Amino acid sequence: MTKNEMVLEYIKKLPEGTKISVRGLAQTLKISEGTAYKAIKDAEKLMLVSTIPRVGTIRRKQKEPLFDKLTYEVITNVVEGVVLGGHGGMQMELKKFLIGAMTIDEMVKYITPGDLVIIGNREDAQEAALKAGAAVMITGGFDTLPHIKELADRLSLPLISTSYDTFTVATLINKAINESMTRKKILYVSDVMTYNPVYMTPQQTVRDWKRLYAETKHTRFPVVDSKGMLVGMVTSRDVATASDDDRIGDIMTPNPVFVTDTTTLSYAAHLMIWWNVEILPVTRGKELIGLISREDVIKALHYMSKQPQISEAIQDTIFRDFEMEKIENGVKFKGKVPSTMINQFGTVSSSALMMLMCETGIFAITQNKRYDAVLDNFSVYFIKPMRTEDVIEVFARVIEMSNNFSKVEIGIIHEKEEIAKALMSVRLSKRIKMV
Repeated sequence: MTKNEMVLEYIKKLPEGTKISVRGLAQTLKISEGTAYKAIKDAEKLMLVSTIPRVGTIRRKQKEPLFDKLTYEVITNVVEGVVLGGHGGMQMELKKFLIGAMTIDEMVKYITPGDLVIIGNREDAQEAALKAGAAVMITGGFDTLPHIKELADRLSLPLISTSYDTFTVATLINKAINESMTRKKILYVSDVMTYNPVYMTPQQTVRDWKRLYAETKHTRFPVVDSKGMLVGMVTSRDVATASDDDRIGDIMTPNPVFVTDTTTLSYAAHLMIWWNVEILPVTRGKELIGLISREDVIKALHYMSKQPQISEAIQDTIFRDFEMEKIENGVKFKGKVPSTMINQFGTVSSSALMMLMCETGIFAITQNKRYDAVLDNFSVYFIKPMRTEDVIEVFARVIEMSNNFSKVEIGIIHEKEEIAKALMSVRLSKRIKMV
């Protein structure tokens, strides 16, 4: 067992809620602080610990309960709160939250029914928020007056007290909202696939394929055995040179690419582009349960991209301060390196720079909206160390382009010096026009 694994095992055995620090782990386990730091970061990825602003790193359950709706009951658990009144409204869904840090007359202007107002020990503001139709979160662990609790019960509006301060409460709730929205945005193959698909068996013939084609106008059919297990795919290319009496089992493509109903839609899209297929069989185990087409995937992803998203993606954060300029056969981004790209040594993270170069290369290909691109190979020649807040230019030039493949040269320049260079190859797929 490595030192890192040893530390992770130690963290797993800690009681839930235990505070963890780099120095404390290093002293307890007689390891270096660098080893302790890396183990804590790995524990965060495994959801063994959670870092909360102004609180620190604490041990938590490895698997947190998932929630479809962000109700006040969920919010109470998130902030480790106590319900003082309004138990009848605990299943209401949170619309938005605001901090009551202004005068009462000004505060009520921003409140709409169903909101959550975060307030300290201001009883007049608590009462005003409840009368305006909002739930109330009291920070600092304070109690409140009996008539306010009675008002919350009468209106069925949750009245919750938490020991955390206002900033921490807002951070925790915002994180919960973000996680809830992210889960809602994830689409799976089961959300868009076609159930009960038309299929063929190895014993059928090309004549049967032609009959099915005349009935359905489909050119691709999954092939299953007597137990319903997927064994192949047969397409118009397979039957083109075959006679009507040839068996499907003799001409089909065995061991086809497939996905399961729990595969994410984005991964299915990547597989379709990677293998250049229009239809993927959907299985549960190896049993065929449906089909999914490239058009289904792209329409669903197009719909998903139009849905509200609270948080920014990593790429959005990195490119926020960059300006784009078109150059010959490509694009150039110019801007300051954001502080979010810093590593533990105080310099720019090489992995973040590689993401910056990769996304620039992808954009150089997809800027004309004709293609979707999936990374095939990314080769870095060199990356020199640099600081955050430096002004850099990231350029990407398409040096080779075909119907299904492209190569892009990518580089980063700082003060006329080339500090990074890479070559990227991608697989391409023409986009379907959305009606």
